[in-house]
Amino acid sequence: MSLRTMHPSLLRGAAGGPDSQAMNPVRILLSACLALAVVFAGLFATGASAQTERPGKIVFTVLSAEGQASSGPLWQPLLDDLERELGLPVEPIFGSNYSVLVEAMRANQAQIGWFSALPAVQAIDRSKGEVIARTVDIEGKDSYVSTIIVKKGSGITIEDVAACGKRYTFGIGDAQSTSGTLAPMTYFFGPRGINPTECFSTVRSANHQNNAFSVANGQVDVATSNSVNTVFLRRQNPQIAGQIEEIWESPPIPESGIIIRSDLPADLKARIKRFFVTYGQGFGPEAERQRQVMEGLNYSQFRAADNSYLDPIREMKADQARREGRPPEVAPPASAGTLIERWWPFALIGLLAVIAIVLNVARRPGEPAADPSKIPEPPRKSLAAWSLDVLLWGGFAIMLLAAFDKVDLPNILNLFSNSQNMREYGRDFLNPDFSDWRSLVALMWLTVQIALWGTFLAVFLAVPLSLMASRNLSPPWLVWPVRRVMDLMRSIPDLVIATLFIVAVGLGPLAGVLAIGLNTAGVLAKLFSEAVESIDKGPIEGVKATGGGRLHEITWGVIPQVAPLWTSFALYRFESNSRAATVLGLIGAGGIGQALFESLQAFEYRTVSTIAIIIVVAVTLIDMLSQAMRKRLL
Repeated sequence: MSLRTMHPSLLRGAAGGPDSQAMNPVRILLSACLALAVVFAGLFATGASAQTERPGKIVFTVLSAEGQASSGPLWQPLLDDLERELGLPVEPIFGSNYSVLVEAMRANQAQIGWFSALPAVQAIDRSKGEVIARTVDIEGKDSYVSTIIVKKGSGITIEDVAACGKRYTFGIGDAQSTSGTLAPMTYFFGPRGINPTECFSTVRSANHQNNAFSVANGQVDVATSNSVNTVFLRRQNPQIAGQIEEIWESPPIPESGIIIRSDLPADLKARIKRFFVTYGQGFGPEAERQRQVMEGLNYSQFRAADNSYLDPIREMKADQARREGRPPEVAPPASAGTLIERWWPFALIGLLAVIAIVLNVARRPGEPAADPSKIPEPPRKSLAAWSLDVLLWGGFAIMLLAAFDKVDLPNILNLFSNSQNMREYGRDFLNPDFSDWRSLVALMWLTVQIALWGTFLAVFLAVPLSLMASRNLSPPWLVWPVRRVMDLMRSIPDLVIATLFIVAVGLGPLAGVLAIGLNTAGVLAKLFSEAVESIDKGPIEGVKATGGGRLHEITWGVIPQVAPLWTSFALYRFESNSRAATVLGLIGAGGIGQALFESLQAFEYRTVSTIAIIIVVAVTLIDMLSQAMRKRLL
C-alpha cells in the first residue's frame, strides 16, 4: 500500500499523531514478529517435551518393488485384519523409494514396515527399528536370490556382461536394494573389479518391475532382479516373464522382514508380533482365508525373528566396504545436541525481535513526517465493488481452509518435534564431501549441455508456433488448434515425455534433450505469442507501404520489436532447464540427477550437499552469463 492510497488514519499513526501507538504499520510489524517468536517458542517447547505415546493410528509402510497398483490389493486384506486385531486404524503407505520409507519411520510417521533386508538394516540403525518377524515363501524358504536378467533370445551371456566394453545398457536396482544392488555388487561385480558406470554405456536405477519391463521391451540390455520378482511376473504378467531369461543368480539372501519401532508401548508391540507370527496358522475357515491372503503375497507364514537374522547383510556391507577401502558403516550416533543446537530456537526468537525493533525505530536522515492534510482521500468503492471483493477474497479464504487437512498442514508441527533429526541432517549438509568432485562436475556439465540443447530446440519450435498462435498475425482457424497444441506440449510433465522418448531412442542424454525441448517449446511459444500480440502495428504498416510481403512484415516489422523479450524469455528458460534437467536423471536421461538420487537413497547426505553446491554454483554462473548476454543483445 503506497502513501497515495493509504487511509489518513494510518498516516496520522505513521506521522506520530495520537493514533501512532496503535496504527503505526512498523509497530504492527514488530507485534507480528514478536507473535511469531512466541509461536516458535511454543511449538519448540511442545516438540521438545513430546514423548512417545500410544499412537492414535498405525501407519504401515510397504516397500513395493512392483508398485502400489500391484501391491495394494494384495496387502490390504492383511492390513484390514491387523486393524481389527489392534482396534486401531491401520493406514498403508506404498512406496518404491527405500530412503523415504526409512525416514518416515525415523520421524515416527510410520510405526510398522515391510522391508527387504538392506533397508531393514537401515531402519534398525536409523529409525529405532526392531525386527519381529521374517517372511517365508510358499515353498517354505526364508531366503531368495538376486538375479541378472536379459531379453530372451538376445544371446547375451554372463561372460559378455563381465567383459564390459560399454556395449550394453544396464538397469541396476535402487541404491538401498539388497538384491538389486548390494548382492550383485558383492557377489558378481565386486570380485571381478567391475564398476558398472565404467562397464556399461548407460546405467539406470529403477525398481525390479521397471527393470524387468525395460529388459522385455528392449529399453535396457541387462538388469538386476530377484527370484521374488520372477514369481510375481509369472503370476501377474506372464507375457513379460516369457520375454526374460536369467543368466546369473546369487547365493541365498535373507528374506524380507516386518520392522516396528522399538519405542512403541510394550503391550502394543506384543500384540503386533503375535498377530504376524500366528497369521495364517492353525485350522478352520478363518485360518484358511488368511492363508489365501498370504498366498497372494507369495508367502506361507511370518516366522518369529530378531535383528540377528540380518547379520549376513551386515557382513555383505562390511565386505563391500573393505573392497572399496572404506571404513565399515556404523549406526548414526544418538546426540543430545550441543549448547548451540539446544538453544537455536531462542536465538532465532531474539534475532526476530532485534530486527523488529530496528525496523520500528529506524528513520532515514532528514526524512520529513508525512502531512496527512496533503494526502487526498482515496476513492470510495461502490456496494457492488465491495460485494465482489468480499466474494473473491471470501472464496479464496474458504478454499484455503478446505485444503488445510488435505495438504497435511497439521503435521507442520513435526518440523519442531523432530528437530533432532533436522540437526543431524544439518550436520551432514554442512560437511560436504568433495573427494569425487571431478566426476560430479563432469555430470553437471553434461546436465548443462542437455539444458542448452533442449532450450535451443525449444526456441527453434517456439518461433513458428508463436507466430501461428498470434491473433494479430494469423486467422482464427489457425490460432485455436495451434494454441491447443501448445497447451498439450507444456502440460505433460518432463518425466512423462522423457519416458516416452526413452522408449524411442533408448537411455541417455538425448531423451532428456528431447523432453526438455518439447516441454519448453510449449512454454516459450505462449510467451513469444503474447509478446507478438502486444507489438506496435506501425512498423508492419510501414513495411506494407513499401510493397513488402508477409514474410517481410514478420522479418522487419515483428522480429525487431519482440527480439529483446524473446531473448530474455529464452535465457530464463535455459536457467530453469538447467535445474529441470537434474530431475530427468531419475529415469536414466543422463546428467547429475542420477548421482543426486542415488546419494539420497543411500543416505549419503555429505555427497548430496556437494552435489547441491555444484548445482548452485552452476546455476549462478549461468545466471551471470545470461545477464551479460542480455546486456549485449538487448
